[in-house]
Amino acid sequence: MRDMKKIVACVLTAMMSAPLVASEAEMNRVLGIWKQQVDGWQKAAQEAPSPEAAAAVPTPDPTTIASDLWRAISARTGTRKETVSVGKGRKKREESVTVPTFEFEQSWALPGVVWILQHPEAFAAAFDESQQNQVSYYAEALIKSVQRIHFAYPGIRDICATLAQNAGVREYEIVQKIYNRNSDPTTRACAALAMSLMLNNPMIAGVEGGAAMTRGKRIYYLKQSLLLGAPETPFGNSTLGEVAGEQTYRLRYLSEGCIPPQLKLRDVDGRVSSYPQPDKVNLLLFWTPDEPLGASIVENLQKMQEKYPDLLICPIAPFQTPESLQQLLQSVPGMQDSLLDDEKGSAGLAYRVSAVPTAVLVSKRSTILFAGAPGVQFQTALDKALNPLPADRPKVTIKAADAAPVIQPGSQPHTAGEGSPTPDAPPLREMPAF
Repeated sequence: MRDMKKIVACVLTAMMSAPLVASEAEMNRVLGIWKQQVDGWQKAAQEAPSPEAAAAVPTPDPTTIASDLWRAISARTGTRKETVSVGKGRKKREESVTVPTFEFEQSWALPGVVWILQHPEAFAAAFDESQQNQVSYYAEALIKSVQRIHFAYPGIRDICATLAQNAGVREYEIVQKIYNRNSDPTTRACAALAMSLMLNNPMIAGVEGGAAMTRGKRIYYLKQSLLLGAPETPFGNSTLGEVAGEQTYRLRYLSEGCIPPQLKLRDVDGRVSSYPQPDKVNLLLFWTPDEPLGASIVENLQKMQEKYPDLLICPIAPFQTPESLQQLLQSVPGMQDSLLDDEKGSAGLAYRVSAVPTAVLVSKRSTILFAGAPGVQFQTALDKALNPLPADRPKVTIKAADAAPVIQPGSQPHTAGEGSPTPDAPPLREMPAF
């Protein structure tokens, strides 16, 4: 009951604070200003004389339009009934409550809804300190508007890439609904690609079944995205074709069970070797000396090697100039055992390393057993790959024993062998007369 009162209070506060008027024309005007800012920034970056100068071009600030955009689409329009769950456990029940409706639930407001969901920090900044308790309420209302209404419109395709980046079970269900129930092929293509990307997340993959089923669905949705949409279709900051190509690479070379790219790496003395090596369990550990966890693992490699003597450990550090390498050899424990990437970062690029440390465990058959951050799942895969299987149970053979047989209490068995009495057969009964 106390939770119910909180909901009602939040609803009333939102109703009182929402603007009374909204305008599609005002929304389009504000979004037009934002488009001009983005176009100007992109043009300045493209015309910059160097990559450094392009990076120095200031990006547009979304907080400059967030307040105006929110006022344009957040007017209250009335109320509706909604069923909510109240209580927990056995006391959990469903009740019907009255909630306000807003202009952002209308089809014309979809571009504004998409923009706000793409810029959550700017949206939160549109509320002052006394209104911060309303941010989560309105954010939830915006998500519900997508679930209830906007999923069916073609313009919702622009949110698919954003939902794929914030991959949670709820976001996956929204994208799945867009794919299954939106009639626009291009929108369904964006939703299919988003689902394929989201299934890379173990939390999402667990919803869809085992590893084989999940991989099959990643491939299926990837193919669907290419069949339904044109490669030049915008998808986030890239295109559908480019993102699909990247996903294809990961599924072919970097997924569990795949044969990963072969690397040529040099050690600190300049010797070049190829990794991973066949017929051995390889651990490729991408790390940097200034990252604590990876540096700690490299510092204790000797202990790991003693625990797993059959493991080939290959710590891979970024490229170092001769001067910086000499300094690191003196100050970083374990650096002398590390391999070095080249100036282009080819090894990290081939394995799509986006964060360090990243561990890639490769089997004796040169297939990936694990790829990701070192943790419980990595430890499980490592133990499974290197710990010997339980020994076969010994065969049980029964030999003739000279010792006397064990006699159960109360029994009086005769001695086996010659001289043993033979019990008399029972006499035959007389045939009955007919």
